[in-house]
Amino acid sequence: MASESLQYDAALGGPIRLPDRVDSERFNEARLAEVKQMLRTVASTENQTKLMHQSLPLHMRRRAMSYNPKRLPRRFRAIHVAQFSRSGMPEKKRRPSRKFRRKANNLLKEYERRKRSNVWLETHVWHAKRFHMVAKWGYKVPYSPTRKGYRACYRATAKHCLVQDVSYYGCVELQGGEGTLKESLKRFCSERAGLTICAKAFVSGKRSGNVWLFERDRYPLGCVGRVKFVWRPEVDGDDRRTLWIFAHPVFYRKLVEMLVETFGLRNANRDDEPMEVDQVTRNAGNLRTPRYENSSSGVTLLELKDTLNYFRLTGPLAHAILSKSLKIYNPSNQSEHWFQDWSQDLPNLKTINEQIKFWDKAKNLTSPGEISPGTTLGLVIADPRLNRPRKRTKALPPVVAVSPEPLPELSSYTASSPVWDKSIRDRITQEMVSTHQLNVRRTRECLVPGEPCAFESQVQPIPILLMQNAGSQDGDFKRLGYGAGWDVIVPSGYGLVFWHTLILWGAKPAGLKEFTMQAIESGIDSERVPDSVLGRTESDLAFETNWSSYFAKPNNRRVNYKKLAIASPFRCPWPQLVTEWNPTTDPDLFVLRDVEQLNMLTLALNRRFNIKSVQLPPNCLIPLLLTLKTRGNPGDNTLICLPHRTDFNQNKKNRAANDLTPVYTEPLRRDPQQPERLALRRAHLALLKRLRARRIRAKKRQQRASPGQLVRIAKPATANIIREQLEKIRELWLPANPESIRNQCSRECFGYVTQSSFALSEGQVTGLGYVTARGMEKLFKICTKGAFKVLVRGTKSRCYRFASVKVRVE
Repeated sequence: MASESLQYDAALGGPIRLPDRVDSERFNEARLAEVKQMLRTVASTENQTKLMHQSLPLHMRRRAMSYNPKRLPRRFRAIHVAQFSRSGMPEKKRRPSRKFRRKANNLLKEYERRKRSNVWLETHVWHAKRFHMVAKWGYKVPYSPTRKGYRACYRATAKHCLVQDVSYYGCVELQGGEGTLKESLKRFCSERAGLTICAKAFVSGKRSGNVWLFERDRYPLGCVGRVKFVWRPEVDGDDRRTLWIFAHPVFYRKLVEMLVETFGLRNANRDDEPMEVDQVTRNAGNLRTPRYENSSSGVTLLELKDTLNYFRLTGPLAHAILSKSLKIYNPSNQSEHWFQDWSQDLPNLKTINEQIKFWDKAKNLTSPGEISPGTTLGLVIADPRLNRPRKRTKALPPVVAVSPEPLPELSSYTASSPVWDKSIRDRITQEMVSTHQLNVRRTRECLVPGEPCAFESQVQPIPILLMQNAGSQDGDFKRLGYGAGWDVIVPSGYGLVFWHTLILWGAKPAGLKEFTMQAIESGIDSERVPDSVLGRTESDLAFETNWSSYFAKPNNRRVNYKKLAIASPFRCPWPQLVTEWNPTTDPDLFVLRDVEQLNMLTLALNRRFNIKSVQLPPNCLIPLLLTLKTRGNPGDNTLICLPHRTDFNQNKKNRAANDLTPVYTEPLRRDPQQPERLALRRAHLALLKRLRARRIRAKKRQQRASPGQLVRIAKPATANIIREQLEKIRELWLPANPESIRNQCSRECFGYVTQSSFALSEGQVTGLGYVTARGMEKLFKICTKGAFKVLVRGTKSRCYRFASVKVRVE
């Protein structure tokens, strides 16, 4: 008989035998105590690392459980509330109902609260329902419509009418003797860049103009920005003149400081103690229109920022829309408002008659481009709410069988307007009848719905100022008359009233995005000019946005610009580019605005002039309009490079074979800093790991020293280490100061394209760019025959393509 097999503990010296079967009753009794202890541990909140909503099975968990106890099973809610009450988190209050929030009083309080951080235009609520709003320059401004409207906005500028609210432009009012004003203002501009503020065509007040302003006596350096201005016509018996200057909010404060310093002004709302320029222009928030004056010279400066509504209408139907929207006021003997006092003077009566005569003949014109450039016209019109169609209607010019009569000559009377008088503007705003009051009175007194009521003749009129924009004046550069329109100045309080009327008569609303479209289509750059305050500010803002977005991506999702041979993908480094092309020149650069030199350069591009005779300054940038002849949109910050002879030959072969491939492709480079980045990253991670291990060892030593005390691991003090590591890595990815801009790739770079897009008017991709003077001279040596062409290349591509160039002369 075989011996029995040994049991598992035979080696320990015990002949113990295991039972052949398990007694279920005894086994369950033994396990019962363990199950009870486990349930007590789960139900207890002491010594528990997980919260109640985290202890549930996966199929019972909900994302909202952490802040909404009703998402948990009922038997666990008390424990959940007890756990969260220990943290001291305040209980969330219930949001008021929409009915309560939409009450008029509560809604106005909410609007006032939201307007503390950014200024709202009078049309803000209308735009907020239909546009994407952005915070820029201290304002909340419309960016683009929520519906697709890019092509529609272009059609409006080309065939219809586009309206934009640019009331964020700040107005500065200067008053003083004509000689005193002209003597100081001529120091901010130059006749070489075109007509100045002091030009005879503008001083009379019959026309408005645009001019580039510079720091005092620094032309062509120190460009501040482009402003629009208009002189008030001479008033009989008054030697003082008034000038309005409309400036972009980016450099508005700088303009005020320059004027205050030049005219030696003091703040009239404060004492006469001498103050610095920064202190002079800093005012309390309750001062709506800060005032500065010089008692010796009699010059006064008044800030009208945020007190005027400024609308811009662009397109051939802008004139027809104004003709339908503006109804000349017919005075009534029963009315009692500002017009009765103002119209008692004989010069004012003559002003009204001259303006009515001019407007009656101008209403039959088909386009604002038919009027003399810069024409300024003042009108006193009836309230636009009394002259609206019942539904949106497209205003069209009248069909005239015979040729229209010639317009009367402009005079000081046609340009005069009560809107120049601050007391009248304030009175108009205070005595304005709200739309609700107007509708209530119409409901009570109107016998036939839709017909005029008797009380409407007593509603106060509104003085406005119209300023014509000429648009394109060079048919060889852009389509003649494109961009023509009207600028409308309306007193405060009537912004939304005028806006509704313009929209109902067929104007297409637009935002900031459409300004870029108009710049591309018209070939005029006013926001990305390299030497202006606005251009540098917008460039820095775009650089910070793109820079942060680039480094927010993981390493394997970033474009390696060193392999593409791109030194500065997010910004145009103009100072370094000009310095590399002119090592001995002045580091200060400027955009060439000399009209004579730009015209000579245009003749040189047409093979009618020698570029050496132009005598271009070595530290200037030449504005160009580039047009691509093949496919592709290179985008902003595109490189402008000099072509090689082989590029012309390849382009000739491609055109003969109808081949749209690029003329040259940049070879892929090797990134020399990649091994250094990897080694630096490994060393950084190892350092963080060692520091954490050090903190863990310190925690264990404290636990051994205090066995019964709860010890937590110390917080890492590695913020400076991480910040330094981030700066080193970013410098290895994209150096702040590249080694070379001119020779960053296989083709010499001598300029950049600031804005690039598909131009619907041209049917091709166009861009606004700037090139160095020495690079332009070298281009003339390369392009010995045929049209002048340059190579353009986007920052995310290795393909070079040809583009034709034109000189932009404003």
